[in-house]
Amino acid sequence: MPSMPPLQSAEVQPFLRALDRPEAAQQAVLQRIVSQNASSAFGTRCGFASVSTMADFRRCTPVAGYAAFAPAIDKMVLGGEQGLLTSEPVKRFFLTSGSSAKSKYIPVTRSLLQAKSRAFSTFWSSVFEAHPAVKRAGMVTNFSDGGEAVSTPGGLPSSSESAYWSSVSRAAALGRAPMLPACVASIGDSEARYYALARLLLEQPVSGIMSLNPSTIVLLFEKIAAHASALADDLERGTIGAGVRVPDEVVTAVADRCAPNPRRAAALRALIDENAVLAHRLWPTLALGVCWRSPMLRPYMELLQPHFGPCAQRDFITMASEGVMSLPIDPRRRGGPLAIDSHVYEFIRHTDVDETSPETLLPHELTVGERYVVVMTTQGGLYRYNIGDVVEVTGFAGRTPCIEFQHRAGSTCSLTGEKLTEDQVTEAMAEAMASLPVEAFTIAPAPEGFPRYIALLEFKDALAAGVLEGLPHRLDEALEQQNIEYGSKRSSQRLGAPEVWVVQRGSFERFRRQRLASGTSDSQFKPTHLTRDVNFSEQFDIEERVRAR
Repeated sequence: MPSMPPLQSAEVQPFLRALDRPEAAQQAVLQRIVSQNASSAFGTRCGFASVSTMADFRRCTPVAGYAAFAPAIDKMVLGGEQGLLTSEPVKRFFLTSGSSAKSKYIPVTRSLLQAKSRAFSTFWSSVFEAHPAVKRAGMVTNFSDGGEAVSTPGGLPSSSESAYWSSVSRAAALGRAPMLPACVASIGDSEARYYALARLLLEQPVSGIMSLNPSTIVLLFEKIAAHASALADDLERGTIGAGVRVPDEVVTAVADRCAPNPRRAAALRALIDENAVLAHRLWPTLALGVCWRSPMLRPYMELLQPHFGPCAQRDFITMASEGVMSLPIDPRRRGGPLAIDSHVYEFIRHTDVDETSPETLLPHELTVGERYVVVMTTQGGLYRYNIGDVVEVTGFAGRTPCIEFQHRAGSTCSLTGEKLTEDQVTEAMAEAMASLPVEAFTIAPAPEGFPRYIALLEFKDALAAGVLEGLPHRLDEALEQQNIEYGSKRSSQRLGAPEVWVVQRGSFERFRRQRLASGTSDSQFKPTHLTRDVNFSEQFDIEERVRAR
């Protein structure tokens, strides 16, 4: 792996030094965690007071998932009990939910927040060293997620992590008045919220934009294009449309911030006439986009490319509510060095993850090109926690592995032993669909009949007759190239040929809204490219079914 570009900022130097001494960095983090939590119920039961090495820790603490910690967490949520997983008080909970699972409550302590804050500081220092103009001009970050914290029955606040960081720091402000008032992110109706976001941001000289999920940025840009004429009218009048259902405080915020701006309205109308309502044209000051850029998100990155045009794009921290995993401090590539001084990390070979007691490896023991499931020990009371994320080692920075997120360990489907993964499906669909105007897709098991897969596809535009006739065959071939077991099952006729089911335009947006209405936040909603749910297709109106010929 090529050496990383030199970084001079003081905030980055401790992390860079730790990359050459991963064992020492991990030992220091481990000692802090076990010594601080030895008096907790969990630490007492596992004998943390006697732990001095990683080997000691492994002997006394099993690898576990969320279910193992749930009884203690439930006592905190329902009764406010303390001292169960950590000696340090739990201050709040981060709510996390995947594409189908119910919300999990992640305990948050002051020490966990401090560890995350240091990692954030390291990352953003590296970004702003490379893009100083963006720091000076300001950047809009995590703009979609808001809402007030909700008190648990035990009296502790809970919210999504991004809502928490927005509420305490308004990270986009960087010491200035915030680019977006807090009331906008709290708008319940997503359509109205994105309109209000677009209305206010069109008045700003945006230099950088950041969101965890690229789908959030895509959605903002698509809403601007869809409502461009109405937005131009509002810009000209200094208003927000009467038909947009937003709270009075948002109307007031727009009135306070937005004087009539006929020049900006004329510029937007000119872009409409050119059919060029693109982000880098809307904001000539735009210089940087930051979001997750893992391989499974490639379809969204392709949708973003015309909008960012000549602007720089960077990967964001590989992280979850539970903790931080990698810091992408090299602007030239996706992923980055393991956040070696943040938490304690172990890794399970992804092929061994279903074993009863799989072997775990330490960071310096990993192999380039191999894939592993991440196991974390954090300052929030999750010890040897199997987070379920599969990463690939892309190289080493010093003696510390550089990792890139691939997919969730559970994002697989196996009808007859083929073990398809989400990244394989993403690659196969990209190859099979070529230049087709695909808006969104999910591959799912067929709900009935001989075992086979169906590809639920939504297209941006109407297609000419006959265009889809060869798509099932191309998809079949692409899946065989990505997964030899799939090819084996197809050739042995244990698996039927895939089908393409075209869904009505707007179907995936309605699905997203349903998930938001059920409590999932915008930032936590993850596009599902592969599901094991045989009933998944029942949520969509099917316009056309195309079978292999």
